[in-house]
Amino acid sequence: MSQRLLRHTCLAVALHLLVSVGLFAQQHEAAVYRVTVVLKTGQRLRGLLSDVDDSYLRVGATNNSRGGLVQLATIRKVIVRRNSKKNAFISGAIVGGLLTGYAANQSLQKNQVRTPLIYGLTITLSAAGGAAAGLLVGSLISNISGRVIRPLDRNNPELFLFRQIEPFTIRYQEDMINSLPNPN
Repeated sequence: MSQRLLRHTCLAVALHLLVSVGLFAQQHEAAVYRVTVVLKTGQRLRGLLSDVDDSYLRVGATNNSRGGLVQLATIRKVIVRRNSKKNAFISGAIVGGLLTGYAANQSLQKNQVRTPLIYGLTITLSAAGGAAAGLLVGSLISNISGRVIRPLDRNNPELFLFRQIEPFTIRYQEDMINSLPNPN
C-alpha cells in the first residue's frame, strides 16, 4: 500500500512541476536573438539582432564579434537563434526526469525492493539523473535549432526579409509587450 502511495505522490509532484513551469513562462520580457548573416559575397557577420528597417539590418556587437549595419539587398540568408537557452534547459530536464523516473518505476515493479525508503530513493535519484541528462540534451538541441530566413520573393526581396526578421527584433517585441494590458 505504501508503494502505491509513493507512486501517486511522485506523479503528483511531476504534474505540479509541469504546471508550475508553464506559469513561470508567462513573464513579459523581450527575447534576445543571435544572428548569423551570410552575404551574397560569402562573408559572415555574427552578433545580436538589434533592429531592421526597410533597407538595413542592424547587428549588435558581442564579445566575439563587432556587429554592424548590413543592407538587406546584400543578404543571402539570416540564421536566427535564441540567445537564452533557459526554456530548452527546463524542457529537457522535465522530460528527462519524467522518462527516467517512469523507467525506474517500471523496473522496480519487476524487481521488488525491501523497503519503501529504498524505493523512494531509487525513484528520486534516477529522476534527478535523468533530469541532468535531459538538461544536457536540451542544451544540445537548442544549439542545433535555428530559423533560416532567405529572401524568397524575387520581386521585392528586401520587403520579404524585413517582414520575416522584424518579429525577432528587440524593438518589435518591446512594442508588442507595451501594447499588452497591464495586469496590475
